[in-house]
Amino acid sequence: MKRKKSRPFWKWIAVACISLFCVAPLLWGLKVSIAPQYDTSIIPRRLTGEHYRYIFSRPEFFQYLRNSVVVSLSTVAFALPLSLLGGYALARFNFPGKQFSFLFLVFPLLPLIAVLVPLVSFLNRLGLYNKLSALVVVNAVFNLPLTVWMLRNFIMEVPVEIEEAALVDGCSRIEALWKITMPLAIPGLVAATVFIFITTWNNYLYASALITKPSLRVLPQGILAFIGTWGTYWGGLTAAGIITLIPPLVLFLLFQRWFIAGLFGQMLK
Repeated sequence: MKRKKSRPFWKWIAVACISLFCVAPLLWGLKVSIAPQYDTSIIPRRLTGEHYRYIFSRPEFFQYLRNSVVVSLSTVAFALPLSLLGGYALARFNFPGKQFSFLFLVFPLLPLIAVLVPLVSFLNRLGLYNKLSALVVVNAVFNLPLTVWMLRNFIMEVPVEIEEAALVDGCSRIEALWKITMPLAIPGLVAATVFIFITTWNNYLYASALITKPSLRVLPQGILAFIGTWGTYWGGLTAAGIITLIPPLVLFLLFQRWFIAGLFGQMLK
């Protein structure tokens, strides 16, 4: 009996330790961003907004912000329709090779650095090097496998009889997808949208390999500008990191219910 009663206590201890491990860097970064530059205490003696004022006084920061917004929204607009069509095809049609669709879950596990060099060479030949469109294409392509599988799982939860009834009434397959399946698959679409936006917004590897012009840098690249040869401006670095964190965090908090439901392919009740 004692052993059974002690299990929930140890579970809560484990959850608390894991949560502290995940949240501690964020809290420390927030502390550094609102504390004076040379304040090394755990709890700041006074609060200051000097680091944020410095960030907002730099016009290049707004340029990086604009580039990140453009790339993230363009990637969503490009990848989401393709993910919907691909997920619908996997959920509704039988075709040769469908039994290998599980590979959609394998592709995201491949090391991206392994294909980075040939990818850069290929995009350079296409004339897309040092262009934001290259980031849009690359982020869309590498987000497609997981978002296609995500939408496939959710569309399979939509009763096929509803679509068949629409087809009998004279709807084409595209009309049935647009008028019947899409409204019922909104949580899955939201989940895919949030996933594409967040992964594109946070991606540094592709941007560092494909963009060298300072005017085309995105936020993950711009943050590293605070790490210089003669030292690191930790206050500005953490302030820029906190600002960069806000859009994906707000997006997730607003749509977390739909995101979780769509991620597991479950209908909202």
